[in-house]
Amino acid sequence: QLQVVDSRDRPLRTVGLVHGRPGKDVTTTLDIDIQRAAAAAYGGTVGGAVVLRPQTGDVLAVVSSAELDPNNYVGVDVSPFNRALSGLYPPGSSFKVVTSAAALDSGEVTAGTQLTGPAEYKGVRNFESEQFATLDFASALQHSVNTAFAQVAEKIGAKRLTRYAESFGFNAAPEMPLHAATSSFPMPADEGDLLWSSVGQAQVLATPLQMASIAATVANGGRHVEPRILLGDKPDITRIMSRSSASTLTRLMEGVVQGGTGVAAQIPGVAVAGKTGTAEVDVAGERKNHAWFVCFAPAGDPKLAVAVVSELGGIGGEVAAPLARGILASTLPLAP
Repeated sequence: QLQVVDSRDRPLRTVGLVHGRPGKDVTTTLDIDIQRAAAAAYGGTVGGAVVLRPQTGDVLAVVSSAELDPNNYVGVDVSPFNRALSGLYPPGSSFKVVTSAAALDSGEVTAGTQLTGPAEYKGVRNFESEQFATLDFASALQHSVNTAFAQVAEKIGAKRLTRYAESFGFNAAPEMPLHAATSSFPMPADEGDLLWSSVGQAQVLATPLQMASIAATVANGGRHVEPRILLGDKPDITRIMSRSSASTLTRLMEGVVQGGTGVAAQIPGVAVAGKTGTAEVDVAGERKNHAWFVCFAPAGDPKLAVAVVSELGGIGGEVAAPLARGILASTLPLAP
């Protein structure tokens, strides 16, 4: 028989003989207590959520409304559809974490760089056509101003933005025994494509696993750790942004939660760094929105990184941010 245990050596599942012989025990990174707490906090929302340990890339919990038991991964075809690992959604403004990383790390902007926030800029629109006066880059992220980010994208350029997206994990299949879809960031074909891609629209698609990994990279001081689900797999670690850039971005993401679009993710006594996303999609000619939130906490000493998507759920700050808050609040006390 093959015994599957979690990261604290608690049995998860016993399966039959492997090729007629007893198999070796397999230890997963999943934490059964965190898994149960995250699933309970997520509830019955259609979509998915992933909880990672930033320093190791350990996948601590996988929640999917398809009711997949992530403990049954050994030799099992992943079915039903797992939205947390294989659901590909436009990430909307949660992708601005990547654009911000590229902009700060390349030196194209600082937190104080002055931008404008018109309702529309070269075809890019703000959510509900909201208009902003001159504002700095920190405020542009805090209030998720698409038109300001379009100006930032012009400074970065298509090749550099694509390079940073790929360094975060886009366009490469995750190295996991569980099937996980490949998040995609096609090289923008023209200016309009670049500007919309920079705010997570156009042809950009991401899984909750990918977006959790992005949050974890910022939390880990700019070092990207490839997500893993088996203890014993050697973590693949790559520095993709400077520690100072990651520190600045952490502070800006704290501002999102403290007084921006992510205030619904606030936890008393805990500093949360996060980013909302409201991704527009066309459903039978009608505009709908996927609601996203990516985050990590505590911001000064990150223990967990989380990504949540609510499929066609609405506005990120109103729907996904409270879901993420619930997951963080219930799992942080359990964090290894």
